[in-house]
Amino acid sequence: MIEIPLSRAMHIISPRLTVLVNTLDDNGYLNSAPYGWIYPLSFNPPLVGVGIGGKHKHTYINSKRTGEFVVCVVSEDFGQQAVDCEERHGSRENLLEKHGLHTEASKKVKVPRVREAKAILECKMRQFMELDGDHSILVGEVVCAEAEGEEEEPDLDKIRPLLHHDGEKFRKIGREIILKRRL
Repeated sequence: MIEIPLSRAMHIISPRLTVLVNTLDDNGYLNSAPYGWIYPLSFNPPLVGVGIGGKHKHTYINSKRTGEFVVCVVSEDFGQQAVDCEERHGSRENLLEKHGLHTEASKKVKVPRVREAKAILECKMRQFMELDGDHSILVGEVVCAEAEGEEEEPDLDKIRPLLHHDGEKFRKIGREIILKRRL
């Protein structure tokens, strides 16, 4: 084994799911930003966490003010367009539209979804976990979940989620393997 510098230690637990997190500001303007630090926190109630790097981010400000956000899983087919939504912009500039993506109405929250996304989590903000590090965790309760799939099970081969490793390095999901669990 080689020693990994602590500044790169988080790469050991990569790649991670890439998502666009949609929020609305007080004036109804949409913000859509890509994130790679997203994780399940609880099955019951269904809670999701998103690592937000700074209190100046539109995602942080908007979700704290409005109490809602939508997690849109990024697929390989619109990965570059989603990553392009990372650019700096004013609060009224719609980066989704600028980069050729589209919105559609959500079912349980006011924040719209990304139409191209094949998996969606509509969320009500529960809290922000303010940490001593460089990220806060946006905690949301999932109030609606939809995905490509069959029999209430998401199909990763249809969703084709994009995984973020580091910087400009992304990966895709490989083949499925089944391992027996002895609980």
